[in-house]
Amino acid sequence: MIVTSGSSSIGSDSESLMSCSKFHFEEKVLEKLIRLEHKMELNEEKIKRWEYAFPSKLDKMEEAIKQTEIFVETVRENQLHELSRLNDSYHEIVERFNGQSKNETEFHGKQINTMLKSLSSKIEEFSVAEKKREKDLESITYILHQEQKRFNKSYDLILQNFRLSSNKSINELITKQQKDYEALMGKRTIVAFSAYTTRQQAIASNTNIKFEKVWTNIGNGYNPSTGIFTAPRQGVYHISAVVMSVKGQQLYLHLKHNNGYTAGSLVNGDGYKTGTFDVVFSLQKGDEISVGCKGRYNVFSNIDKYTTFSGHLIA
Repeated sequence: MIVTSGSSSIGSDSESLMSCSKFHFEEKVLEKLIRLEHKMELNEEKIKRWEYAFPSKLDKMEEAIKQTEIFVETVRENQLHELSRLNDSYHEIVERFNGQSKNETEFHGKQINTMLKSLSSKIEEFSVAEKKREKDLESITYILHQEQKRFNKSYDLILQNFRLSSNKSINELITKQQKDYEALMGKRTIVAFSAYTTRQQAIASNTNIKFEKVWTNIGNGYNPSTGIFTAPRQGVYHISAVVMSVKGQQLYLHLKHNNGYTAGSLVNGDGYKTGTFDVVFSLQKGDEISVGCKGRYNVFSNIDKYTTFSGHLIA
């Protein structure tokens, strides 16, 4: 242990260091989250482009179907027009043959039969071609619908996998950052207390001053009902105390470490006198620090808080 006198700024330096480390840590976490959000925005833009491209492909498919329907309708109209023209030609030929002489009836009858056979053959060819076109149209429509279903399933699967992967990555990052933060906080836990008394106390041998009022008790190591500070964790602690004697009375006190008397403070003479303690202890978890005496003395304090007891972890 090391005994020193005067005041110390180690507590404020420790708190400043802790605040600085926490600030840089939060800044790094925020930077990673911003990068992740930027990556998510890029992925959402890709998804939007897919969503924009998909309706465009559907529009092209629908346009192809419309063009095919228009083509079939045109072919049908051409067939009807051709049939109408052939029928008109047929009636014209019949009327012409009826006006010719009877001698030429057989000759023209053969020609008419030939033409009718040719016409029937062409009509059959047109019917076969129309049926083939209808089957081709049905086949194309079926293929387009199947491709559309396959594309929808593939798109939904890709989108679902991407969302699951993104959510998993975010959760893993948050969990890792939380664990890192908890580990850092576990290494840099703050322990500090500061208490005082506002009343005059008679201290007997093997008893402690009870600093019943508390300013600070981070780590809950100080007990105001007993006046004892119990180290919540192993480390190096800075302990200080200020005590005032009753007017004209001697005051002889010690800092106690696990009921063992360590640093002492002796004041006497006329008027009120102030004694101080300023010690650095290497404590184990559960070690106790208090202010007591070997004899019987009176300690003075009032609402001005002349008698105080403080300490904090420095390493």
